[in-house]
Amino acid sequence: MIRIKIQSFKIILSDILNKNSSNEKIVPEFYGFKNLITHKINDIKDEIDYSKSVLELYEISKNSLDDGIMFLDFDMNIVNFNYKLISLLDSSELSLSKNNKVTDITKNLDIIEFCTESVSKNQNEKIIELSFPTRYFNIKSKLINQYLLVVIKDVTDFISLDKTRKEFFANTSHELRTPITSMKLNIEALQNSKIKGNDSDYEFFLEKIKEDSNRLEKISKEIIDVHAIESGELIINFENIQISDLINELHKEFSTILDSKKIKFEYSIQKKFPKIKIDKSMFKTALENLISNAIRYSQKDSKIELKCIYDDENIYFNLRDFGIGISDKDLPHIFERFYRVDGLRSERHSGIGLSIVKQIVDVHNGNIAAESSINEGLLIKIKIPLR
Repeated sequence: MIRIKIQSFKIILSDILNKNSSNEKIVPEFYGFKNLITHKINDIKDEIDYSKSVLELYEISKNSLDDGIMFLDFDMNIVNFNYKLISLLDSSELSLSKNNKVTDITKNLDIIEFCTESVSKNQNEKIIELSFPTRYFNIKSKLINQYLLVVIKDVTDFISLDKTRKEFFANTSHELRTPITSMKLNIEALQNSKIKGNDSDYEFFLEKIKEDSNRLEKISKEIIDVHAIESGELIINFENIQISDLINELHKEFSTILDSKKIKFEYSIQKKFPKIKIDKSMFKTALENLISNAIRYSQKDSKIELKCIYDDENIYFNLRDFGIGISDKDLPHIFERFYRVDGLRSERHSGIGLSIVKQIVDVHNGNIAAESSINEGLLIKIKIPLR
């Protein structure tokens, strides 16, 4: 409507000016006025052409955008929108063939209130939480002439990761504090036992300090590994190795703690097992995490089984413990970064070990899965393609 009025005004005024342009009696000041008006009209026309180009570009690209977009008038009528808005707000009934208001696309009072309040603000932004299921939207608005542009972005994954990240650092701070406090107490006890000349207590407290230092080292390594994974700084060195050599190394590494908990470590490797091309250091870290978890959650006089088999296309590592297991609720999430399961398995555990294992398996173009039930142990299955 505004465009029609401007164009009509330009035609009429141009006609008047052109008719008088041949009249020699027109005062010179009028020519200045004529030039000013002509310049302003051309500016308005350029703005209209630019707006038209932007609108055409929006029409072409609107349905390829990842964000939901809608234009509202000041009465909260929807003038235009894209398909992403429909999927974000589950508004399958929304159609350009009928008049729609904001209340037609959502019943969420926060979104409705945001749009209403934004009419009086040039720009506005807010994080809105939706329930059933829980989702988080970052919603922004901007006034453009007589319309309100509203952009809705689904930031659920970002908010969830940020939340779990904060929980992780809170948990890690607690985990660091525990062995540090324990070490301080054991050092004091060690000093007292030395004064008293009690050699048996002296050895006992030294062993406790060693355990706490190992725990601190493990937590620090996990934090460093997470940083390397997130920053893309992992350096990968593939080499052909004999899997039996790696398994024997791991068996020796864990022999002391296995003996102390009276846990049997039984492993079998299929005959004529081929050399595999992997990053030995990274893959060893993955298996260390898995075996360490299996030991942590196994009872005394239990056992851990590792089977290594292969076929024409893949190699398979199946690690089973017979410990406390994991609930059906937690099982789908155990490879998520920073996830901590409920109950006993969350004790003294940062929640990043298994996510590191998954990242390492991913680097080797493999996949990892888990099977478990409460009090029936945990089975981890890794598949790596033969190169």
